[in-house]
Amino acid sequence: MKIFLTTRERMAGLFIVVTALLVAAFFVGAAVRNRWLAPRISYHTLVTRGDGLRSGSPVLLAGVEVGEVGSIEFRDDEHLDVELVVLTRHAGRVRKGTTVNVRRVLGIGEKRLVLQPPAHVKEVVAAGTLLPAVEPMDVLDVVSELDFGSLVKTSGRALGVVEKLLGTLEENNRFDRMVATFDRVGPTLDRLDKLLDDVHKPAVTLLTDPALHGALAGADALLNDQATHRAVRNAAQVLEPKRVDRLVGRADQLLDRLDALTGEKGHLPSLLEHADKLLADDRIGRLIGSMERLADEKKLARLLDNLSVLAEQTGKVAPELPHLTKELTLTLREAVVVLKALQKTWVLEGKADDARRELKRDEKPPQPAP
Repeated sequence: MKIFLTTRERMAGLFIVVTALLVAAFFVGAAVRNRWLAPRISYHTLVTRGDGLRSGSPVLLAGVEVGEVGSIEFRDDEHLDVELVVLTRHAGRVRKGTTVNVRRVLGIGEKRLVLQPPAHVKEVVAAGTLLPAVEPMDVLDVVSELDFGSLVKTSGRALGVVEKLLGTLEENNRFDRMVATFDRVGPTLDRLDKLLDDVHKPAVTLLTDPALHGALAGADALLNDQATHRAVRNAAQVLEPKRVDRLVGRADQLLDRLDALTGEKGHLPSLLEHADKLLADDRIGRLIGSMERLADEKKLARLLDNLSVLAEQTGKVAPELPHLTKELTLTLREAVVVLKALQKTWVLEGKADDARRELKRDEKPPQPAP
């Protein structure tokens, strides 16, 4: 059966066909533009914060959108498993060691996943690989972590401290004195700068003087010399506490013996008494007269020559005198100890008393001086 259409019906049918073609063309364009039919490869990453992420969030590589976020699922370890759906033609750039950086737009917008592959690696990762995620702290995360109550309390305490500090500065014109002190700092710095200018030239001359460098080099050589090190070690050994204690002990013993020697019952007062008696004797006068006669010019000249020779010989022997004196002192000390020990024996005890009485009998009274 043949159907006859009117002009209006034909126009309406044509309009419907054109509209259907336009809708189909729009869907095809949208599919091409949004790459709905392009092949894709899926990867996975784990994140701890999912706010700002959703299915369809862009996945970027070097600033270019190469895919989108697929499903977001919870895991038992409190992490979120995020699926990254990347176009197959860009999958060759997802190499081994690639990280997923989670960023917000301008720090406050929707999150994006940015792929960051290593520079010199060419090995491509397989589909379904778990890529490590990097989640930097952004502005919204920082704000969400803030405890505004504690922040307000802390700010209140800080303002109270500042207010107290300002009140303290206002007391007794402290603030004015501080300002006056700061005003004096400028002239002081000017004088200091002038002083540094005056000192600069002498200091540079001193530092560039070859003599100073020679002295420093000599000091360095002296400090690095093995002989100096040995001398320091020997001095340290000499100044050991044990040796110093022994030396102090011996000095104390010597002083005790000197005290005993110069005491009332010591030998030194007796020696001085006998020396006084000896000087009061006439024989000393005759000896002095003999010395006067000996002081003749010829005899004195010969005596001086002999003394010069004796002094020369004594100068040669002088370095040994301290050692000889020390040895002689030790010998005399030991002799006194031995004599005292012998005196205390029962054999010599009575003999010593007899000898003292005989000496007293033989002593003659001193004659008066003429």
